[in-house]
This record gives sequence, C-alpha cells and structure tokens, in this order.
Amino acid sequence: MSISKQKQLFINMAGNIIVFFTNIAISFFLTPYIVKNIGVEANGFVTLANNFISYASIITIAVNSMASRFITIKYINGDYDVASSYYTSVLIGNLAVALVLFIPAIMIVAYLEKLINIPTNLIFDVKLLFSFIFLNFFITTSLPNWATCFFLKNKIYLQSIGTILTSVLRVALLVLAFAFFDARVFYVGMAASVVTLCNQLWSAYYKKKLVPDLKVKVQLFKMKYLIDLISSGIWNSISQLGTLLLSGLDLLIANLFLGPVQMGILSIVKIIPNTISSLASTLSGVFCPALTIEYAKGNFDEILKELKMGMKITTALLTVLLSAVIVWGKEFFLLWQPTQDAQMLQILSILCCLSFMVSNSIQVLYNVFSVVNKLKPSALAVLIGGILSTVITYIMLKTTNLGIFAIAATSSVLNVIRHIVFTIPYTAKCLNFKWTTFFPGVFLSFGIIACHIVIGIIIKQVAVVDSWLTLIIWGGVFAIVCFVFNVIVVLNKQQRQMLFKKLTRNKLQ
Repeated sequence: MSISKQKQLFINMAGNIIVFFTNIAISFFLTPYIVKNIGVEANGFVTLANNFISYASIITIAVNSMASRFITIKYINGDYDVASSYYTSVLIGNLAVALVLFIPAIMIVAYLEKLINIPTNLIFDVKLLFSFIFLNFFITTSLPNWATCFFLKNKIYLQSIGTILTSVLRVALLVLAFAFFDARVFYVGMAASVVTLCNQLWSAYYKKKLVPDLKVKVQLFKMKYLIDLISSGIWNSISQLGTLLLSGLDLLIANLFLGPVQMGILSIVKIIPNTISSLASTLSGVFCPALTIEYAKGNFDEILKELKMGMKITTALLTVLLSAVIVWGKEFFLLWQPTQDAQMLQILSILCCLSFMVSNSIQVLYNVFSVVNKLKPSALAVLIGGILSTVITYIMLKTTNLGIFAIAATSSVLNVIRHIVFTIPYTAKCLNFKWTTFFPGVFLSFGIIACHIVIGIIIKQVAVVDSWLTLIIWGGVFAIVCFVFNVIVVLNKQQRQMLFKKLTRNKLQ
C-alpha cells in the first residue's frame, strides 16, 4: 500500500501521541500510589534511578545518536553494504561500551547508600530498583539497533504501536505486582526490564520484515565507520552532558543538599515538564526521517517547508499543555497529590516549564544539527549553559533560602537565553537561511500562550472545580477552545483542510 508523505507524517505523529498519553496515564496513577503507600521520597528514587541511566547514556550516545542518519543516507543512496557496515559497527561499539560500564554499575549498586541519601527502610528496595534499571540499560545496549528500520523507512508509527502494546503490558505487570504483593518500589524497575525486552523483540521482527538486506556480520565491521559515528556523535554526548548539568542533576542535587523528601517533591513536579519534553521530542522526532531523506536529496526548499510545518504543529499542540499548567495547575495538584502543598507544586511546575515557552515552537529545529552533521557548536552551547546552571544553582543553595525553587528556576532561565541567543539563529545559518527565519514562530507562541491564559481566566469565572470530574469537564472545555483557537490562528487554510481530512478519514488510500 502506497502512503503519501503527509499521510505517513500524520500516522507517525498520531502513533507517538498515543504513546505519550499512555505514559501519562501510567505516571498519573502510579505516582500518587507510590507516594501514598511508600512515601514521597520513594517516588523520587524511581526518577533518580532513570537519571543515572542518563548519566551512563552520555557514552552510548556517542556511538548511537548519529547511526540512523549515516545508515539512512547510505541506504537511500543504494550503498547497502556500507549501510550494513555502519549497522554492524554500531552494535560492536555498543557491546564494548556495555563491557566497560558493567563493573561500575555493580559497584554503584553495591555502595549506593554511601553515594546518595536513602532512608534505612528503603535501602534494599532502592538497590533492587537500581539493579533492574541498570539491567534495562544493558538489554538495550547489548542488542542490535533494530529500531533503525522504523527511521529508515519513515514508519515511526510501527514503533509507536509496539511501545503502546508494551506500555499496556507494563501497566498489567505493575497492577498485578501492587495488587498481590506488598508495595515495593523496585516493581517499577522490574516491569521496565520486561517491557524493554518485549520492545526489542517487536523491533527485531519489523527489522527483518522492512529491511532484511540490512545485516549484522562481524566481517562487515569497520573501525573507520565506528570512528565516523563517534566523531559526529561525540558532540551529542557533550550536548547530553550539558543537558544533564542543566536539569538532569536536579534530583541528585536536591538529594545531597536538601534531603530525600525534597528530592521526592521535586520529582513529582518534574513529571509535568518531563512529560511535555517527552511529547515535544516525540513530535519533533517524527520529522527527522523526512528531513534526513530530503537532505540526502539536496531538497532545501522541502526542508524549510517541513521545518515551518513542524513549528506550527508543535506550537498548536504544546501551547495547550503549557497554558493548562499555568491555568489549572493548582486544582490538578490538589486532587492528584492531596498530601502535598498544591500551591508550591504549581509554582515549581511553572518554573520548570519556563523554557518551554520558547522551545515548544522550535522543537523540530533540533533535528537540523544532526541532519547536516553540525553538532559541535550546539553541543558546546548546551555544555556552557549546563556548567553555568550547576554553578549558579550551587551558589544559590549556599547563599539563599530558595531551596528547590532555585533548582527549578535556574536551568529554565538559562535554557530560554540559549534558545534565543543561539539555537534559533544558528539553525537558520546551518541551512543558509536568513538568521531571523524562525523567530516569527517563537513570537507567535508567546502570543498564543497569552491568549490561552486570558481564555482560562474567563472560563474560571464560571468554573467550579472540586473533583476529578469537574476538572476533566472544565479542563476539557479549556483544551478544546484553545486547540480550536490554535487551529484557526496557527495553521493556514491548506493545513487546516489537511488536518480535517486526516481526522475524518478512517482508511488510507
């Protein structure tokens, strides 16, 4: 069945949005359960364990982050043997990384209570949690990058379907574990490991079906190709290091300076910005395969068209969520976390989401650095921002009483500055466009969010929110009104017609 580029884009995006809401549902029900039955600090350790994987991934990103780009370009140009050589080289590089990190992972788990603050009653559970999370990492790292097939064929929606199915499995495993056994925090890591293995099997099946001529053969390994990947990907690793310094160390800093309870509170708050960030990355990632393919063909007009459409789509969707955090945050936290200070949680969530006021509209631009293989300047900008964030946060914790407010605000403010001063103009420069090309999209985003807040204020004049039902009703009204407003204001006539057709057609032609 032949599918047009626009239909593929719509299907890929729809699949990723479903995954996004599936993950929201899991966090929505799991977080208050853990807080109620085990404690707010226990929930913080779940996020902190995943952050440790982010620290380890700094190394793997150097090998993996540019793999799809190199493999896709060679495959599209008919160089199947070279594509397979890159594919094989990635796997061998990953295996080497896994071997290097295996002993440090064991040592971290063994001496974990000496590295971070853990309540005595949670030491065993937290160690098991970290063990499963590390196992999850090694499963992913030690197997071939089968998911490349989805990128290469621009069928991201198939990957999303697999993620949805395994997310349902994850929910089932957690429900069974918490229903039939005493509440233990390590169940989260155990379920994640099972789900990762199933996801890998799904990707392996479609790899064989979609690109059977992309093979792993030891004789195809080329050190030159691995060096090519690392030479380009090392800048993504540096960028990831900068990102960790900007926000990935927040929970660790809170744990070491403020204690596990404050870390737990911050972990609750960061669920919202992390969720928005996940959706933003998911939406922008949908455009990456098409951008890579068009770049391989030298179609810069098509690249600009894709980027501008991507900016409009992410603005139309993400501004609704950002505005909802501002308008309905307190009511949400009162119902979701009744044992916590809802006003404080809302303020912290807004501080954590500040950078999205700019980045919601430019998410798709992040793909450009990888597509054109110009990662160094962006990586250095993120690293500098990360170093400044860590230093400023440390100074503020030592010299003020702002506590977790300082942690939440510092990285957001520095991210806003970096986006405006560097990301937006440099993206245009990478493609030889005028440096101001993408700024109108940012200004539009600011205006949209301001209008949404006004809409929210008007709705709240008549809305009474005192239960989940009333929050869903009035929040739903707000979201629908804001989304319709966005469709009218953000999208042009042709894009509105395309969206309407996609929403009213049930089959592909």
